[in-house]
Amino acid sequence: MFERFTTEARDTVVQAQREARELRHRWIGTEHLLLALLRRPDAPGVATLTRLGVTASAARSAVTAVVAGDDGGPLGEDDTEALRSLGIDLDEVRRRAEAAFGEGALDTPLDVDRGRRFGLFRRRLSSSDRGPGHLPFVPRAKKALELSLREALALKDKHIGTEHLVLGLLRGDDQLMRGVLERLGVEPGAVRSEVVADLRRAA
Repeated sequence: MFERFTTEARDTVVQAQREARELRHRWIGTEHLLLALLRRPDAPGVATLTRLGVTASAARSAVTAVVAGDDGGPLGEDDTEALRSLGIDLDEVRRRAEAAFGEGALDTPLDVDRGRRFGLFRRRLSSSDRGPGHLPFVPRAKKALELSLREALALKDKHIGTEHLVLGLLRGDDQLMRGVLERLGVEPGAVRSEVVADLRRAA
């Protein structure tokens, strides 16, 4: 499949790894593909997102918030007190987690795809795990790349370009990506139609 990718699309896949590293994530997901695409605001498909007001900085903020599970900010004093009344002491939870998994264990964003398989708490990454090696694409990112191929076939294009990557991201059922798009004010179906219309006008 990758032999059909344009230079820009291949570069996007490479840049997705850079985006993941900059966010200190240990996986490459659809969110990183989106951020990598937005590095080329004038590229086919991406230009539509740009025209609709989606910027790289806004997308980065949305990704950070969604991956961290932030739906409005940290727990306030009222929330903490309510949990304490139920016998849940957040300071004690943090102390025990850090005793078991290392200092800052709860500060590292959870790999949501791995988290489903291994449970909420996983061992802390060792220094060798944090090296410059290859970051894995999680299943939802692989699916988005497969969907980009389907989009290219549907449009009868002989290549897979940035426009097809954008369409693949908009077409998927990835909940994390939907959360990011929602924060950006993007309705996938409507934006997908806009992308296709822009591509037809440019043809």
